[in-house]
Amino acid sequence: MDIREEDKEFIRFKLTQAREAYEEAKGLLAAGADLGYVVNSVYYAFYYPALALLQAKGVPAAMQSVSIALFEKELVQTGVIDRRYHQALRKAFELKPKCSTPELKMISRDDVEALLVDAGDFLDSVAGKTGIQ
Repeated sequence: MDIREEDKEFIRFKLTQAREAYEEAKGLLAAGADLGYVVNSVYYAFYYPALALLQAKGVPAAMQSVSIALFEKELVQTGVIDRRYHQALRKAFELKPKCSTPELKMISRDDVEALLVDAGDFLDSVAGKTGIQ
C-alpha cells in the first residue's frame, strides 16, 4: 500500500491509539469488568486502524457509521482488507453501548473474546500493509 509521507504520522498515531484500546480491552476483560466497557475498547481497536487506512486512501473521516461503510467500500470490496475484519468491526459497533439509546445489548464473553482475537489480527494486518508499527 502506497502511503503519502504526510499521512504516515497520522496513521502511526491511530495505530498507537488502537493498540492502547486493544490492551485496555484485554486488561478489562481479565479484571472481570462489565462487558460493555470491554467491547467499547475493542471497538476502538478496530475503528482507529480503519480511520488510518481511509486516510491513506485519501478518504476523509465522517460519522462512525459512514466511516465503517466507506471502509467496506474502499478497502474490503477492493480486496485490500479481509472481509472478516469488516464483519468484526460491524459487530463491535453494534454491540458497543450507545449514549443515545437506552436499550441493553446482550454481550457474551465468547463474543468479546472472539472480537479480541480478530482485533489483534487486524492490527497486525494493518501494520503489515502500511509498514507502520
